[in-house]
Amino acid sequence: MSGDPQTLAFYDDRAADYAEFADARAETLHPQLQAFLARMPLGARILDLGCGTGWAAAAMQAQGHRADAWDASHGMAEEAKARHGIEVRVAPFHTLSARNRYDGIWCHFALQHAPRETRAPIFERLGNALRPGGLLYLGVQKGPRDWRDDMGRLYCPFREDEMTDLLTAAGFSDLEYEAGTGRNFDGTPTLNLYVRARRNG
Repeated sequence: MSGDPQTLAFYDDRAADYAEFADARAETLHPQLQAFLARMPLGARILDLGCGTGWAAAAMQAQGHRADAWDASHGMAEEAKARHGIEVRVAPFHTLSARNRYDGIWCHFALQHAPRETRAPIFERLGNALRPGGLLYLGVQKGPRDWRDDMGRLYCPFREDEMTDLLTAAGFSDLEYEAGTGRNFDGTPTLNLYVRARRNG
């Protein structure tokens, strides 16, 4: 998740309410997660970046994988521990410094909160953290312009061509895109983009 103060304040202050929303819709998101896990080796080491309530990390661990959970919100980290027993490292995207550590990175609807000017360095860090051939999954909102919702959260949606440029520059290939729709916490309809890419090497 981003270090945007208003966005972090929402997730800290409304953590319990948002956790109810996120866990209630987790079941509908399992097909994306299962498709990702099907490409992982046995006992894979996976980073759940922007883990929220920790539902995905819990599912990874239940299938025998080693999941590291990160989130920038202390409130969401507390919810992950309480709901799913997940220990979360509280840190923003730009502090990720791992190199060649992960077989996969799962980042589900968190990167859209990162300010646009921070994107290229973050994508470089994602590439560095993966082992050669490692799989990156991103779920993001799709759109042409930045905006804030009525609760103060910053959204920086992606265009597909922009995503391609960022991934290619960061050393990814075998890009796959899938479009979808959804709704935000406040009920606002969204256009979504699901992305899978392999680190070169």
